[in-house]
Amino acid sequence: MKFIKVLEPATLTKRYQRFLADVESADGSAFTIHCPNTGAMTGCAEPGMRVWMSASDNPKRKYRYTWELAQSSAGHMICVNTQQANKIAGEALADGVIPQLEGLHELQAEQKYGYDNRRIDWLGLDKHAKKVFIEVKSVTLAEHNQGYFPDTVSQRATQHLRSLMDMVNDGHRAVVLYVVLHSAIEQVTAASQLDPNYAQMCIEAAKIGVEFYALGCHISPSEITATTTLPVIPVSSSAKS
Repeated sequence: MKFIKVLEPATLTKRYQRFLADVESADGSAFTIHCPNTGAMTGCAEPGMRVWMSASDNPKRKYRYTWELAQSSAGHMICVNTQQANKIAGEALADGVIPQLEGLHELQAEQKYGYDNRRIDWLGLDKHAKKVFIEVKSVTLAEHNQGYFPDTVSQRATQHLRSLMDMVNDGHRAVVLYVVLHSAIEQVTAASQLDPNYAQMCIEAAKIGVEFYALGCHISPSEITATTTLPVIPVSSSAKS
């Protein structure tokens, strides 16, 4: 996924009210930008971090810039714009980056499904003409090389798992696809320490056949590309360590 325009660098002053962040540009000017991330952003929004922003030409926007990337003190690149995850996932699915999902066709984004008529991030057909429902989640919470999802309690993520389980019970395939948007992360697991309900639901979902995969990405100010698959560690195993 290439950024349409060249991203502009700045230094983060603070992130606040969930959707706002103050930054300082290289010339010393300070201003507020839009933060497209509703999570806790632990370790991704520390004052003094180098950040990159995309600019909008829409004169009606209150904040011209959108926060896209951050760089940790250790030099790791992070994509904080969770809206990019679906685009990255779509390209990876089309390119066959995940062997277990290779050959998907008739891929469609944001399709209504399930008994509550919610939207699935991606819907496709596999080689056997079986429907594959794919829920995309972005992962930025890192402890050393371990990635965790979610980064705060997420009833919505738990509800998504229930809907995917319904699809498996109806005879379809259902997938949770973690798009890892932090270059330090080498494996992913459910954050049982933050959201035990979600972690328990992952165990139940895996038991009935919901599939869990993770994508590692190359992140730069010019593009983000899914390059490899990463291990998804079962919750029961990680809880024992």
